[in-house]
Amino acid sequence: MSVTLTISEETYQKLKNVAQSKGFEDVGKFLDEWEELELANRREVVDSIRAFRRRMKEKYGVMPDSTELLREDRMRG
Repeated sequence: MSVTLTISEETYQKLKNVAQSKGFEDVGKFLDEWEELELANRREVVDSIRAFRRRMKEKYGVMPDSTELLREDRMRG
């Protein structure tokens, strides 16, 4: 089943530019694979965050949880 969607020429051009920058021949193929690309991008971001946290732990050790200190400050405040 196919669905026809009406979008502005400007929006189509933006989609086309993104598709071409990612190596796709047309917008349709890009949209077909968009979800997989987005998930891969998210995984990459999560991996970089984990690597950063690992480096911070190696450099500074385990940092104490400040939740209790924040509660105390609020109680005084």
